[in-house]
Amino acid sequence: MTFEQLDALYPNGFVDAELDSLSLDYQNRTAQLQLHLRGNPPDSPNRDDYQRAVLLLCGFYYFVIEPPDADHLWYPVRSVQVNGYPEDANQFPLFQHLKPTLPAAAFCCRLYVHDWNSFIHVAARDAQFSWVEDGDRGNSVASEPGGPR
Repeated sequence: MTFEQLDALYPNGFVDAELDSLSLDYQNRTAQLQLHLRGNPPDSPNRDDYQRAVLLLCGFYYFVIEPPDADHLWYPVRSVQVNGYPEDANQFPLFQHLKPTLPAAAFCCRLYVHDWNSFIHVAARDAQFSWVEDGDRGNSVASEPGGPR
């Protein structure tokens, strides 16, 4: 699944998401991002309710975390707020050289980290998304919009 396909499945996509944690497994080439996302439609009275979710990147090709800019080295101790976007060679110049070597269906995106004023860039063979039910540790099966929350 590409970033654009995944982002289009959910009403708010990856806008104002909260990144709680991430783990990289280089041996298995997986990256797991623990997130809180707004899963309700923008016109819903509950539009600002956040729900736990997991984004699992399988077969990642790269995972680049830019450092915070100098004015953003110190930020509150909490989840960082991110916005997800399709990858852009203007923001990540190396991408123009990497893109031709990636499969056409690769998951490529950049997460703008508000708290750092910088980006996280990722590319993977595939991405799996799942909502996490209360008490679950993030091992749930990918769910469609309106699935378990």
